[in-house]
Amino acid sequence: MKQSDCIFCNIGQEFIILKNDLAFAIKDKYPHSRGHLLVIPFEHEENYFELCKKTRDAMNDLLIEAKKYCDEKYKPPGYKISVNIGRSAGQVVMHAHLHLIPGYS
Repeated sequence: MKQSDCIFCNIGQEFIILKNDLAFAIKDKYPHSRGHLLVIPFEHEENYFELCKKTRDAMNDLLIEAKKYCDEKYKPPGYKISVNIGRSAGQVVMHAHLHLIPGYS
């Protein structure tokens, strides 16, 4: 269920790079490196661990697609995948999401 005050629940379609039925990918507004993407479920849930398995699986499928997108566009030699859960772990937007961060030498 969407929340009216959540930036990810209300993201404009023009920002979506990739999507499937349950998740979408966008460029990070404050990227750690060139090509930093976020994989976000359409379902609003703050905690990644609280998402249903079907949604987590869809996010993982989209993560693979996002990696292919970055491979073609940026050709990084490596990647970091991260998820912050809770403010104490660095989560800023309280809507579950994964970070795909390309690594460069």
